[in-house]
Amino acid sequence: MTDIEYAFGTGDGIVHGWVSQAELELARSGAADAIQLDFDGDGLLDDAMWDSDGDGIADVAALDLDDDGVLDHFYTDPTGLGTWAHQVTGAAADAVSEPLAWIVRTGP
Repeated sequence: MTDIEYAFGTGDGIVHGWVSQAELELARSGAADAIQLDFDGDGLLDDAMWDSDGDGIADVAALDLDDDGVLDHFYTDPTGLGTWAHQVTGAAADAVSEPLAWIVRTGP
């Protein structure tokens, strides 16, 4: 298994880095590419930090906000401050905040 680096912060410039062993497979590549955690604070390990491009650094926070076992909200951290504050929309206007090769862009 591979290790994935990820970071959390409050936006004040202090960022706490972590490294965990990948244990989930989200990209259907045959290899683990994400780690499970409770990102949304609901007490369930139903969220994930996902290394969608395989470089060893999480680039997507994937959340199951309705607790149905399906990851349904995706966020990036374009500031690098560990806040994961940009919700992935797929809109062309959000391309800079969503540097994810797997997104099919829609709209203006």
